[in-house]
Parts: sequence; structure tokens; C-alpha cells
Amino acid sequence: MLAVSCSREGGEDRLTVAIESTPETLDRRMALSQNAQRVAQLVTPGLTRIDEDGRAVADLALAFEAVDDRTWIFQLRPGLFFSDGSPLRAKDVRATFLSVLDPALGSPHRGGYAYIEAVEAPDERTVVFRLREPFGAFPVDAGLGVLPARLTDPSRRDEVRLRPIGAGPYVVESWDGEGEIRLAPNERYHLGPPREALTIRTVRDETTRLLELRKGRVQVLLGSVTPALLPGLRSLDHLEVTVAPGAGVSYLMFNFDDPILSRREVREAIALAVDREALAAHKFKGAARVAHSLLREGHWAHAPDLPIWKRDVQAARARLAEVLPDGGPLRLTLKTSTDRFRRSIALALKAQLAEAGIELSIQSLEWGTLMGDLKKGNFQLATLKWTPVIDPDILRLAYHSASIPTAENGWGGGNRGRYRNPELDRILMEARHRSDPEERRALYARAQHIVAKDLPALPLLHEESIGVIARGLEGIRVDPQGSLRSLVQARRAE
Repeated sequence: MLAVSCSREGGEDRLTVAIESTPETLDRRMALSQNAQRVAQLVTPGLTRIDEDGRAVADLALAFEAVDDRTWIFQLRPGLFFSDGSPLRAKDVRATFLSVLDPALGSPHRGGYAYIEAVEAPDERTVVFRLREPFGAFPVDAGLGVLPARLTDPSRRDEVRLRPIGAGPYVVESWDGEGEIRLAPNERYHLGPPREALTIRTVRDETTRLLELRKGRVQVLLGSVTPALLPGLRSLDHLEVTVAPGAGVSYLMFNFDDPILSRREVREAIALAVDREALAAHKFKGAARVAHSLLREGHWAHAPDLPIWKRDVQAARARLAEVLPDGGPLRLTLKTSTDRFRRSIALALKAQLAEAGIELSIQSLEWGTLMGDLKKGNFQLATLKWTPVIDPDILRLAYHSASIPTAENGWGGGNRGRYRNPELDRILMEARHRSDPEERRALYARAQHIVAKDLPALPLLHEESIGVIARGLEGIRVDPQGSLRSLVQARRAE
């Protein structure tokens, strides 16, 4: 969650942005946390960015295309400069991507870019990527923040962590790695410098952030505001609450290695017993929409006419009768985090399932313990959230059998429910290897229909992005991916 306030520091007006955790780095090659990536994007943009429909569109690139299944060509915009005045050229892009692949840098993203075989810079504005295998989602990965070639050497990693140089709208004035981050407008930004300087400060407690908002010392919240707080915020005349489509989706996961949950009748009974409309209305105060896929409606690859699981308690009981001929209750355990709001969702699910004859025991676990259990298959049911959902290749991460966490892959796969479907595996790999958007859309539509029928997980809600903006401050928008880009357009109403 982000909070922005206007303050006067040293005689200058600034927007003060409060975030809930300190970025571990401003080097996008090393960044893992969402806050690190969002702040770094303001300083070091990439060849592409993600638009509100989940598409990769040109940013530092003027245009890009796949000339064959394994070759992508990007043309840079003319007249690009880094904030230090040096020109941004194709050799800088090449050096940035190759540095991620260099074991000496130790980038956590090295494995994710291992499909890149070579990067070429035939002239100052042309970058050619040659891939080891076809990968249609490469334009998403092309958003890696571009650094000057001289700063990509592993020996300069500590320097780049604190003060990267990029071609973005802001330049880092100061940061010691722990305290506040001061960003100044980049006068060389190709779209023109922002009007406002930024101070980014960590405020871990949500109550404190909201208190600052109510007192007027904070003017904007962007991102994950706890929905239960919305009624109170909407009652304040000096604030405007905006709810916009978000890129996160919560879901109820089934363990296919469990002898009970592996039965389709049980999964269908649970899907029929859950009242997602009630969760959206009462728990999320309207700031959520019922989900039928990991991809929200409006996403370019969302499949139309998906099977819909609407609540029908009698039908749920009928499904259970096929499994429990003696009519006894079905007893299951659901694991969730210790987060108060997520636990309240679990309690609501417990009450809903009880109406269908399913007794749910809830275990709330610290995040590390919860993820450890899920990766190793030590659960029956679990609630989680994917965020942000950008490219439909997430379906491969979530449901391909090769993505099941194992000791061999370091427990790193996303298919924690251990779902296996050879037909889906084939479709997802074919879609991954296609570069034509329409071909990808058709294949991912088939995949979503298979998943909706098989129910490896029940999508619960597309959780909306919430913005709370002080009246009189214009230009700031709520972004589905939670980025900070709209702060560049922030201005005070005249």
C-alpha cells in the first residue's frame, strides 16, 4: 500500500510516499519484492511496460516484433538519454540483459532469463534477442530496467543497489538503503520531467498510514487498502475513493494427492457451496469481482463463456452424497495465513461449507510455515492469492505438471495443488512457444476451459485496486498492476 502526502522540505514542495516495507534494492536485476520493483521502475524503465489490459507495450522501445519463433527485434526511441546525460544505446540494453545471465552478479532472475541465447546490438538503436526456445511472452520480460553498460559489471552491484542511473522520469537524489528515498524529476526524461519531487518513506503500520491520511498529512493511498476500511474512508468529504480493476486473484486450492480432494465430486461440491458473491459484497465491501479464471475480464487473453460455478447448496449436497453414502459430514482442513483479513475470509468459507455438510477446520500459519507446507503438499485445502497476474503464461506456472514443487526443482514450482493433465500440459507449452497474440489467445482460451472444468483450484475473487486520493490532487490513477507510474502526472488543481 502506498500513501502520498504533500510536504514542504527545505523550501520545496514534495510528494511523500509511504510504503509498508523498505525495498531491498533499487536495482531491478536484483529486486524481488513488489515495493523494490515499483520504486525502481520510476528510475530505470525497460524496453516495454505493461498496460492496463495486461499487454506488453513499447516504453524505451519505439517498436518491437518477432521475426521468427526465436528472434525478437527491438528498435529504440530516438534521442534517449540516461539521467547523467549519457546517451542510451543498444549496447546498454545488451549489457543489462547479459549481466543478469552472468553468475557473478547473482541475480535471482538468472534462471528466468535462461531461455536467452544471445543479445546483439547491430547498430545504436537496434537490439536483437535470439532465444534458445520460442517464448511468446518475451515482451513482458523485456521490461527489465536498462542501465548504462558501465554500471552492469558485478563489481558495481552495491553502487547500483542504492543509486541506479536510468532513463526514467526520476533520478535518485539520496538513499542509504534503510531510510527515506528521495527522488527528483529527471530533466532528461523523454516524455518530459514530472512536476513533483518524491520522498518515499517506510511506514509499516496501516493504522498509522490511515491516521496520517485522515489528518491531511497523507493525500493518497494506492494499492491494497484493507476493504473493511472503505466505508469509513468514503465518509470523509476531503477524500475521493476509487476502486478499479486489479491484477490480483484469490483462490481456493485443492491438493490432488489427497485421496478425498482428488475426487471430482468433492471439488465440485465445494465449488457449489462457496458463495463468492457474498464474499465480494460483505468482506470486500464491493471491492472485488467473482473470478472464473486466473485472468480477469478485460484481460486480453481472458476466455469467454467459461463454465460458471454458482452457489447451489442442494446440488453441493447431492455431489457429496455420491462420496458419502452414509450421509456423514465431510471433514477437511484449510490452511491460511495469520493475516487477520485472510483469516476472516477463511471463517466465512467455513460457515458457507457447513451449510452443505462440510466441516472445515482452519489452521492459520505464519507465511513461511504456510508456504513450506504448501510447496511440500502438506495440506488439503488452502487459500492464496496470485498477484500481479500479467501474462497468461501464469497458467503454465500454476497448472503444468512440470511446475509441481519438488526437491529436484528446489520446491520452486507454482502448481502446489499437484494437478496433472497431459492435454493441458501440451496446450500450455504450445501457447508458450507462439508469438502471434491471436494464436496465443485461442490456445489460452482452451486451457482456461479445461481448468474451469477440472477444478484444480476454485478462483474466488479478482481483488480490485483501491485508491484514496485527496481532492485537489489530480493526475494520479489506480493501476491494475500496482505500479507508481501515475505519480509522474501528479499535479495540484489550480
